[in-house]
Amino acid sequence: MYEITDEEIKWTEEILLPSGSSFDVQRRNVIKCLSSKDIIACPGSGKTTALLAKLLILEKNLPLDNNQGICVLTHTNVAIDELKNKIDNRNSRIFSYPNNFSTIQSFVNKYLTVPAYQYFFKNDIHIIDNEFYKNEFIKEFMKIPRRYRVSILKRAAHIPVHSLLHLEIHESVFTLMWGNRPLKQVYSENTPTYKILSTLKKEMLKRGILTFQEAFVLAQKYINTFPEIKELFSARFKYLLIDEMQDTSYNQQLVIQGLFDSDKVVTQFYGDRNQAIYEEKATSEVDNFRQGYPLLIDNSLRFSQSIANSIKTICVNPQDLKGNDTIRSLKPTIIRFNKENIQMVLPTFGEIIYKNGLAHEGNQTFKAVGRVTQNNDSEKIVIPSYYPYYKKREKAPFEKAKTFNDYISHLNKLNSTFAKDYREAFINCFLNFLRHLNIRNESRYFTGKSLIGYLDNKLQKGFSDIEKLMTEWTLKLNSGINIETELKNFLSNEFLPHFEITVANDKISSFFTANYDVSDDEQKNLADFQKQSDYLYVSESGENIIINIDTIHGVKGETHTATLYLETFSYAYEFDNGKIIDFLKGNHTEPKKRQEQMLKLAYVGMSRPSHLLCVAIREEALEGHELDLIDLGWDIVDVRVHKDINTEEQTIVSQS
Repeated sequence: MYEITDEEIKWTEEILLPSGSSFDVQRRNVIKCLSSKDIIACPGSGKTTALLAKLLILEKNLPLDNNQGICVLTHTNVAIDELKNKIDNRNSRIFSYPNNFSTIQSFVNKYLTVPAYQYFFKNDIHIIDNEFYKNEFIKEFMKIPRRYRVSILKRAAHIPVHSLLHLEIHESVFTLMWGNRPLKQVYSENTPTYKILSTLKKEMLKRGILTFQEAFVLAQKYINTFPEIKELFSARFKYLLIDEMQDTSYNQQLVIQGLFDSDKVVTQFYGDRNQAIYEEKATSEVDNFRQGYPLLIDNSLRFSQSIANSIKTICVNPQDLKGNDTIRSLKPTIIRFNKENIQMVLPTFGEIIYKNGLAHEGNQTFKAVGRVTQNNDSEKIVIPSYYPYYKKREKAPFEKAKTFNDYISHLNKLNSTFAKDYREAFINCFLNFLRHLNIRNESRYFTGKSLIGYLDNKLQKGFSDIEKLMTEWTLKLNSGINIETELKNFLSNEFLPHFEITVANDKISSFFTANYDVSDDEQKNLADFQKQSDYLYVSESGENIIINIDTIHGVKGETHTATLYLETFSYAYEFDNGKIIDFLKGNHTEPKKRQEQMLKLAYVGMSRPSHLLCVAIREEALEGHELDLIDLGWDIVDVRVHKDINTEEQTIVSQS
């Protein structure tokens, strides 16, 4: 049996780690492991780097016996891009047959959902996309006679009808569902309402418009119909490696378990169950992936020991976290506030950042994060309670962009800290270019996914080279460099030839020369796009510190120099007795169901910072717990507000 050697690991250290650094014992154990195992890794553990090292070594030994391959599955394209960018410049064999390197969704779509739809519906899928599905569903729903529409909406009780009405498998049969119940149990099959909803859903299926979740329903039905598929996939792949396993839904697990025989395929699941923050993925479902005693990586490269000490019990399954001794250790801080001074929490956070000299330390990213963004009850605390100007980040406004000049204008004004915003703009530009030239994917216009799939099959290195170009363009835009000529030349001379279609020069030229007027309101929308989620703190010396405000889900996977966790209304307030204040004090007990979800969110939010963790807590929730928290190493800072008679501006008075 093949074994990974220390010499091979040393070779990967020279590629993946900073000069002079090496993998410790825990990470070496993970890299060397070639048997079925769970790898439980704490936040900031560098587990992806350990996975990369294993892949680099396995790649050197391709092809495997019997020409078997390696299947690597993740949950986001961002994770795929990260892995590809670090491997692809070495060798591309791992991205070609018989290997697979993709998201779980694209893997299932390609190998199961598409052939399943062709088999069961005798047609080709049009699109698998939640947003497209929602828009098309609403269009069809609005055609229903008003009296039935009103009745259906009343029954839905404010839950979107497009999410209630969906397809599942019950006893191996496709079943129309209304929430958790079969539709026929909600409306009798002979009623007009049942017939209307049933016809609407069947028409969506007939058109080949599916949600991501329904893609897995079709895949499961296909596996049930042709169980020999499991033998085929188990023969093709020697290794199955899944990253961020805690984000794997129940339907995804069913499909994976239906495809891979654990007696024949080495299965390794990388992740941290404490960070399973997506509520539709219940813990009992995620636990189906347990494979005996796991390998652990419990020392974080991200944060200091003081942060490790503070968060090790703010989780469902406590672990003896170890921090990074090379990072300056600062006391975690609780910012105590009340309803009257809540809007001084962010300025206080800014002051703490400034006084600790963090403005030029770490990655210089400062974020305030919370869970709840809105609530109809004005008495409940939500993120805008702290910063009334906050608006949840939305997709960049490219809907009205039609020409090349539009995209250049939008890109120059975007000023986003999120690479995905630029990537979306570039891909939309590519799609609009193809539509302008009437270049189609067989009979339909390309979508983002079908374009990437087309180029993946067409190009030797797939879409990865274009991904690298988009990254280079993004860096240039952020440095103030104009990419107009570069992007224009790419579209005309490199991108277009991939489609092997002759297009008149004047048709191409018209895309680059046409203009589209942008209204003043749109210009203002573009200018305000990023500012709505940023708070600017100006220190007493005049230094600017930008604090980005986001949801906990929005910062998962990120690292910040300092993070402020904002208490918000969730079921009941998060830090009241019976919620998670006792966990913050280091007293860990078996959490109740609602506590469990709050703990997972708090754990993800509080494990983002490298240097400083702050938590905003109402004074009534904190009362009686102060001494215990101080004994555990927390600082407690009060904010008070007074009016400066001369300037009529609010100032901060802080006390420790």
